[in-house]
Amino acid sequence: MKAVSFSRRDLAAGALTASIVLVFCSIAASQIFLGLAIVLFLSLRERPKWPPGMAWAAAFLALTLISALVSGEPRTALPQIKKLFLWSMLPLGASLVLTRAALVWPALFVAAGSALWSFGQFYRKWQAAAAAHQDFYLAYVAARITGFMSHWMTFGAHMMIAFALAGAMLLFSRQSVARKLILATSIAVFTAAILLGETRSIWLGTACVAVVLLAAWRPWTLAALPLIGLALYFISPAPVRERIDSIARPHGEVDSNLHRVITREAGMRMIAAHPLLGLGPEGPGKHFREYLPESRLSAPLPDGYYGHLHNVYLQYAAERGLPALICLLVFVGLNVRRWMAKPTPIRYFALAALAGLAASGLFEHNLGDSEVLTLFLALFGMAALPESEQ
Repeated sequence: MKAVSFSRRDLAAGALTASIVLVFCSIAASQIFLGLAIVLFLSLRERPKWPPGMAWAAAFLALTLISALVSGEPRTALPQIKKLFLWSMLPLGASLVLTRAALVWPALFVAAGSALWSFGQFYRKWQAAAAAHQDFYLAYVAARITGFMSHWMTFGAHMMIAFALAGAMLLFSRQSVARKLILATSIAVFTAAILLGETRSIWLGTACVAVVLLAAWRPWTLAALPLIGLALYFISPAPVRERIDSIARPHGEVDSNLHRVITREAGMRMIAAHPLLGLGPEGPGKHFREYLPESRLSAPLPDGYYGHLHNVYLQYAAERGLPALICLLVFVGLNVRRWMAKPTPIRYFALAALAGLAASGLFEHNLGDSEVLTLFLALFGMAALPESEQ
């Protein structure tokens, strides 16, 4: 039997693939394989390739470092500085050929496992609330399902990205009937996990994912989305319907509507005071109370987390300055323009996932999670490959 040999390039591509797949279940394992991919690629001594507009991404990274230095609090910035290592996803993804089958199916399998695990979590939480005679909604909102992750926001973003991946492969790639059934089933599983996750920003993001995919596939199918939304509302468990209703009728402080109004107000004041370089990475959380309007200081703040601004655009502008935010947005825009001009199944996936992250980022600092940032950056690396290699 002939032995199978692998080149260092193959091993580097395999390590990068493993890093992307494993981020759905373990950030530690994902980063170990990313480090291995970096070492193997450097051993090739090749000039790396880059996504379009890499100079703008480099400017964003440079402004991040400058902001950290001039803030006078480099230790505070350290958690975000360490995440710059993840940006190696850009040249690695653009330089290494990732086999679609080796990436897509394992990623969907691990993501589906996380979703199925979350169903058990939901049932156990339901049972625990009933045994304690608690209102399930009030008990659940503060401790939602997380799948293989440690926080429901990260889990929700993973499910949304997996939904985009399964949808793009179903609509834009050639698959056997059996695989189409698997993809359709995966979409149903991810949809259920997203609904039970009760994270409203993820609901918005997932709706945007569906709009992008359907608009690119058959624009007339968009007319069915409102009907699908109504159907999902009526077949969902009562706590999910209650969570949807909370968008317009919040349960006091429980649903964090006012909490996000306050973080938005503080963020705008931070940007007005430090428009060029911001407060430094992680600065908004450390100095939050200093930028509250006087009217907010006289009363206790509503329940919620005030370590960041719950809006990725405000967060980056307040941390690193408006020029840094503009650089990042230009980088994204240049890539989107190329994806739309020369679409492939992977680029349709990237467009849809990016739309979901962009929309949900209006209400959450989603790129603050390493697990989400890794996948965000992987989109640009994978989609940068020539069309023939995707």
